[in-house]
Amino acid sequence: MSVPFLYKLNKTISGVASGIINLMTPRSPDVEVDLSRETFRKILLVRGNFRMGDSLLASPAILLFRKNFPDARIDFVGSPMSRTLFENLPIDRHYEITRRFPDASWSYFSLLKRIRSERYDLAVDVSGSQSSMGAFVVGFSGARLRAGLRGKRDRWLNLRVAKPAERNKYRALPAFVAALGLTSEEIFPLMTFTPAEQAEGKRRMETALGQGAGPIVAVFVGGRVSRRKRLPSEFFIELATALRRSVAKVAVFVGPEEKSLIDFFRRSLGPDIPVLFEPSVRMFAAMVAGCDLFVTADSGPMHLACAAGTRTVAIFQKADHRHWGPPESLARIIYRRSGATVEEILSACRQELSNRGVAVCAERAQPDAKRLA
Repeated sequence: MSVPFLYKLNKTISGVASGIINLMTPRSPDVEVDLSRETFRKILLVRGNFRMGDSLLASPAILLFRKNFPDARIDFVGSPMSRTLFENLPIDRHYEITRRFPDASWSYFSLLKRIRSERYDLAVDVSGSQSSMGAFVVGFSGARLRAGLRGKRDRWLNLRVAKPAERNKYRALPAFVAALGLTSEEIFPLMTFTPAEQAEGKRRMETALGQGAGPIVAVFVGGRVSRRKRLPSEFFIELATALRRSVAKVAVFVGPEEKSLIDFFRRSLGPDIPVLFEPSVRMFAAMVAGCDLFVTADSGPMHLACAAGTRTVAIFQKADHRHWGPPESLARIIYRRSGATVEEILSACRQELSNRGVAVCAERAQPDAKRLA
C-alpha cells in the first residue's frame, strides 16, 4: 500500500474514532478562573503537527509559560520534529506523537494513559488554531483546567478562549497567551545551540565554502509542491549564480524532498557554489546560523532561519504572507502577484547585507550557469 493511502486510511480511522467519542462524551462546562493567580505544579502544552514551521511557531509558548510559571514543571506533546527543535528550551519532558500507520490510530490511547497518570493542573492547546488532535489530547489529559480556542473542537475543554484578532502566525500565540489572562510579550520562535553545535556548524560551512573573506549567503531551493510554494530549479540556479557574482560566498541547500535534484544543481552551478544536504535538522540549523543571510521561498527552513537568528529574505508566491510571513525584524518578505524577479531578490540581498554593515564585493565576470542538456 502507498504512503498517501495509509495516511488517508489513518485519517479516516481517526475521524471515525473521534466521532464516536464525541457522541459518547458530554460537553465540558466552562469554568471561571484567573490563571495569573493560580499556582500550578504541572503544566502540559500540546501542539500536534509534524511540519517544521508549525513546530517552531509553537516554541514561544514554552518561553511565555515558563516566564509566567517559573517553578512549574512544563511538559510538551509534539512530533519527533519538535523534540529535535526544542532541545535546550526550558521544558521538562517531551511526549512524542506519531503518524506511522497503523500506530498513529491507536498510540494516542497509550499516550493519554501516561499523561493522565501525571495529573496535570493545566493543559493547553497552543496550536493557535482549532486543532482536532490538540483539543483531543488536551480534553482527555485529565488536567483540572483544559484550555484552547473556542470553536467546533472545544467540546472537551473547560477554559475556552475567543480567537484573537491577530492572524499573523508569529504574533497569534502571544496574543492567545494574553487572552488567557497571563503575562505576554512579543516573543518569536527560537532555537538555541550548544557551543559545540555552533562550532561544528561554522566548521562545516567553512569546509564547504573554502577560504576567503566575504559574507556568506545560503539559498534554500525547497518548498511544498502540493501548496505551490516551490520555485522552479532554474530560478534558483540563476539566483545563486547572480549572488555568487555580485555578493560573495554562496551555498545552496536542498531538503529531503529535493534530494533527487542534487546532481542537477551541482552540474548547473559548478564547483564555486556547493550544493549541500544536511540530514540532521539541528546541524542544518547550526550551519544556517553561521550565515550572514538566508534566502528561501515560504517553507519550514524559512521559519528555522528566523528562529536561528539569521536574517532572511523570504520569497512568497501566494498572498498569504500576511498570515505566515515573519515580521520585519526577522525577515524581508518579497511578494509580487506576477512573481518576483531574480534582479529584485538580488537587490534585496545586497541591501540587507549593507544594512547590517556587511561589505559586498563588486560585480565580477563569471560564466553563466550551465544548463542541463
